[in-house]
Amino acid sequence: MGSSLPHTILHWIRQVPFFKGLDEEKLLAIAGIADELSLRPDENIFEDRDVADALYIIKEGSIRIEQTYRDGRKKTLAVLTEENFFGEMAIITGGRRCASATAQSNSTLIRIEKDALMSCLEKNAELSLNILLVVCRRLQAADQEISNLTFQNLPGRIVQKILELGEQFGRLDEHGLTIQLTLTHYDLADMVGTNRESVSKYLSKFKKEGSIAVHHKKITILDRSKLLTWC
Repeated sequence: MGSSLPHTILHWIRQVPFFKGLDEEKLLAIAGIADELSLRPDENIFEDRDVADALYIIKEGSIRIEQTYRDGRKKTLAVLTEENFFGEMAIITGGRRCASATAQSNSTLIRIEKDALMSCLEKNAELSLNILLVVCRRLQAADQEISNLTFQNLPGRIVQKILELGEQFGRLDEHGLTIQLTLTHYDLADMVGTNRESVSKYLSKFKKEGSIAVHHKKITILDRSKLLTWC
């Protein structure tokens, strides 16, 4: 599988944190078990409770990770773009998917099958340790998310999510730090566990005080210190 792709996708393999630090030979071995997958907007990759059969690296496009509650409500856990990865947790734990993944735009993914990845892990202690460290970081992030939802007030949760997205996807331009994601008020509401009306109300307040600006559904952070006063 993927015999013609190793050198083509080697750059993307290097972007995944738990593959960093591996020598060229080991990276080529990982690239040799990978394939490319092309997706259209709204095309599903996997669903909650599906058997975990692969790790994915985003080469192009954006992917939405969501959880669906019993009453049908959805919560957006993350929107991931180029050089991010997903799907590793259930592979390592041997469990099933705990969320769904859907393409937001035309996307190209690098897919590494579980059995091939696990075979590499058995032969490579360094890779196993790297994956363990990444999983621990993601668990810490999940704990922080739970803490925010439990103890943080609503405007503070919105601010924390804006700042988090700024760290992940922000680029400095002539206006400030612009989050390179097209976000609707519904998207942000999903991420912080509230409704669109509440998000709209507080975003208007943030804009009025000059702490953010919004252009073409992209949020620009203008004054971080003002935003932090809401937390």
